[in-house]
Amino acid sequence: MVTRVTNTMLKNQLLSNLSMNLNRLDKLQNQMSSGRKYGHISDDPSALIYGQAARNKLARISHYQNTVSTAQSWLTQAEAGVMELQKVTGSIYEELVSAGSVKTNADKKNLAMVVGQLRDHYVDTLNTSFGDRFVFGGHNTPGDFAHGRASVIKPFSVDDMGNLLFNGFNISQFDGWDASTFNAQPGDTVWDSMSADEQEALSTLRNLMGDVKMLDVGPGISMPVSVNGIDLLFYNARGADGSNIMRNTFDMLNEVFYAIDGHPGDPNAVPPIDPVPPLETDDLSALIKLVQDSQNHLLNKTAEIGGRQRRLELLEARYETDVLNYESMRSDAEDADLAEVIMNVKIAETVYQAALSAGARVIQPSLMDFLR
Repeated sequence: MVTRVTNTMLKNQLLSNLSMNLNRLDKLQNQMSSGRKYGHISDDPSALIYGQAARNKLARISHYQNTVSTAQSWLTQAEAGVMELQKVTGSIYEELVSAGSVKTNADKKNLAMVVGQLRDHYVDTLNTSFGDRFVFGGHNTPGDFAHGRASVIKPFSVDDMGNLLFNGFNISQFDGWDASTFNAQPGDTVWDSMSADEQEALSTLRNLMGDVKMLDVGPGISMPVSVNGIDLLFYNARGADGSNIMRNTFDMLNEVFYAIDGHPGDPNAVPPIDPVPPLETDDLSALIKLVQDSQNHLLNKTAEIGGRQRRLELLEARYETDVLNYESMRSDAEDADLAEVIMNVKIAETVYQAALSAGARVIQPSLMDFLR
């Protein structure tokens, strides 16, 4: 049976085909103008979800890249501070070496003036800051509380007795401690033999030593980006009897200063301190080993900071590679191939024009045209 095709049917079919071609052109035009494959989630849900996952990953990588950049700035400042401390101890080492030609006490006084200024600069360098945070001061910031009073203080200061304070806590009291006592842990035999005051003081020191700035530089990766000043100051040395003791660099520099300049004494001290003349020139050379031990300790800390910086460089390189990979994944899921889109637009335009031309030829004849 042959179906009768009417003019209305031809017209409706033509309009339907034209509408379909226009929809195709509209979709291609949107792709070309926006640069995206899909304008709605319903166009391809799986591809858009894949692209959104890549975007989320890129956002997290960007966060870690910023954190790594901040960590590198912190460590660069810390490295500069440690190098400055090395420079100070190196200068004092040179002064001690040159002390071999110093014969009179007047010359020693002049040498002591230089050492005293270098010692004071050492304390100033320990207060190196990055922004409003002290690199070697734990979490101390201007406005921290000290001794129960709100005051703007630097982490390192020297009291009237010449003791070095760290955030208000006297750390000079530990200078010369036996290494086994200094490193004792609760429950050890050495710990149990210590007095309650010594245990409390050592516990406070340990808490302060663990106070460093940490940054999350990756998923589950936390890294210290500052150096605790107490860790810089204390180092292992040999005592006069050959025992292993802990020395505080500041107090060691004080010892060098008074060895060259002589100690003025203090009758008001408890017990009183008698004046002590400068050491003989030959005896000053014995102090060189103390300064060398401090230099070696700072060198180890510099290497430790360098290792952290190297690790950050590797993380930075990995994140740059990850960004390229996830950008490629996101582009594959979301971005339109403009060359392909332009080609498809031209094809759709040709099809649409052909449909218009064919429709005009078919619908144009009417009954009056036929009767003529």
